[in-house]
Amino acid sequence: MKYLLPLFAVVLLSGVTLAAAAQGSAVASGITSQLCQIRNLIVGIIPTIALIMFLLAGLVYAAGQTFGAEMKAKAQGWAMSLLVGGIIGIVLAVVAPMLVDTFMNMGGGMSGASHACG
Repeated sequence: MKYLLPLFAVVLLSGVTLAAAAQGSAVASGITSQLCQIRNLIVGIIPTIALIMFLLAGLVYAAGQTFGAEMKAKAQGWAMSLLVGGIIGIVLAVVAPMLVDTFMNMGGGMSGASHACG
């Protein structure tokens, strides 16, 4: 525990030093590359998770049909929640690349930044 505070101070001070030393264009290109990574992550993972949610919604709904009225109602509620979550995931996967491209193009002099993601 006594080594944790000095370690935290070193990490904090090194972050401040690195931030002070960074140039404007280097920071902009770093932000652009991070936005590209976020975009690729969203496009790569969210549709898969949405598909899994659709499949689980169908399984939960089908399984709920075999139980009594109370459990059937709960299963239908869970299935609807999974279905809505999947739909929201698909919408995010479609809209997020456009939003990230908009954010990348907001910086001055960064024309063609959307092509940098590949």
